Amino acid sequence: MLTEIRSEKFAPEHQTIRFNSGLNTVLGSAGGSNAIGKSTFLWIIDYAFGGESYYSLSDDIKKEIGPHTIYFTHQFEEQPHYFYRSTDNPKNVYRCDKDHHFIAKLTLDEFRSFLFQEYKVGLPALTFPEITERYFRIYGRENTLEKYPLLVKPREQDEKAVDFLMKLFGHHNILAAIKSMEEELGVKFSQLKSRQRQQVDIEKIEMNRKTIESLKKRLQKLMKNSEEAQLAMFGFDTQTFERITVAQKELNSFIRKRNRLQSQLNAIESNIADSNPETASEFDSLVHFFPNTDIKAFEEIEHFHKKIREILSEEMAQEIERLQPLIEHCDKEIKRLHQKIEESGLAKEMSERVLSQCVNVSKSIDRLEEETAELIHQKELQEARAEAEHRLAELLQQQTEKLEEIQDAINMRMELINGVVTEQQETAPLLQITPQKDIFFGTPGNTSEGTAFKSLVIYDLSVLELRPIPALIHDSNILKRIEDIHLEHILERYMDSGRQIFIAFDKADSTTAKAHEILETTAVLRLSDGNELFGRSWSKYESND
Repeated sequence: MLTEIRSEKFAPEHQTIRFNSGLNTVLGSAGGSNAIGKSTFLWIIDYAFGGESYYSLSDDIKKEIGPHTIYFTHQFEEQPHYFYRSTDNPKNVYRCDKDHHFIAKLTLDEFRSFLFQEYKVGLPALTFPEITERYFRIYGRENTLEKYPLLVKPREQDEKAVDFLMKLFGHHNILAAIKSMEEELGVKFSQLKSRQRQQVDIEKIEMNRKTIESLKKRLQKLMKNSEEAQLAMFGFDTQTFERITVAQKELNSFIRKRNRLQSQLNAIESNIADSNPETASEFDSLVHFFPNTDIKAFEEIEHFHKKIREILSEEMAQEIERLQPLIEHCDKEIKRLHQKIEESGLAKEMSERVLSQCVNVSKSIDRLEEETAELIHQKELQEARAEAEHRLAELLQQQTEKLEEIQDAINMRMELINGVVTEQQETAPLLQITPQKDIFFGTPGNTSEGTAFKSLVIYDLSVLELRPIPALIHDSNILKRIEDIHLEHILERYMDSGRQIFIAFDKADSTTAKAHEILETTAVLRLSDGNELFGRSWSKYESND
């Protein structure tokens, strides 16, 4: 709890302000004087809780007071903790001893973490200022609008305020899971219904699988080394193939025969007698190298050979005449058989068609497998998305149930407090949170300004009693609009809350006697004209005071 605030810039009679563990009132004058420092002091209390608005919002403070130091003490489990912050270095908080001697420097975040821990907030999804900024309602902060008590500022989206409530009531895990699922899906759940889904053609996957299986069997047959199978596949019967085979063998026989006849013809033609003009010159060369050679004997032998060739030439001519027709016959048969085989088209057709068919079938299989794999991938994605959407729907249902629990808990507590505050005479404020996180807050049958501010305070008290809110601050602009009898019971509720509550109020004597008594007994700072917080007023500046 905050136990003390001190500043040398305060007026001498206000330099040290000590606080109660319950209600603490900054009491204004009976005449309701402004610019005496009530709201400013509430900002200083906020500053002691790690707020940043005190010096940044108050240009008049900068101008009129200048840099100064705020000393303050928190106490937890009977142990005081002394600190100070300088307005010209607001991002640091200094730990000190009770005589304000420096001990250690903390960053502002470290100081807030210290308070978060010591106040035992226990809500890791929230930070200390995220809580205080909603329940420290000080003039100048936008959270004092009575019709929107859940919003930290009028422009805040309802969804953000509802998410804060979810975290405050310990359901951050559901929010985190929903956010994770929405990021996985790439779209918020509210947009899923309008999102066009592309359905995967399941029947086409099955049809492709059957076609692929059939094509693979066909390819296997094509690649099978079976002439008979290939012949049957391309429309040739076995008898046709046998006839072509016979023709091929006959062709080969004629080719061999023709080659043999041609060889015989060539041998005969080479032995036909004819003149040999080079014989004499060859004999002359022989004598040149071998002078004693008997050339005459060689000439007689050559003459004998010549006679023999002349005798046989007629027979060789006849043999040539016999061989040539046979060779021509072979040529004709070879040509005929070549033509016969070629006209059957068997060899060429088999190679080209088999290859073409294999390639086409393989391409078809590849295309269908690729298409099927993509369809299966899309199907898996579709199933994963459906599972994610189903999981997201379950999480949203859990969120809706938790929101209903929060809403019911707050409404029940508001009804209870409102019954005490109004002595069961008026309807209680009602909070409604839709599954889409729209907020409706109001008091059925009563739209008056005083009731609206009363409902705001009742809402804060309800949350304070339900959740670990460190403290409340309600400025006079909220309380002064509440009906006196209601204010009296609200002050009693403040005192019974068991938490520190800081309020600013003036014209205490215009309230009920009981309320007046409470305000007087809980007053920790009394301000009035001539008794300002800083010892003087600069009322020419715009201020709630």
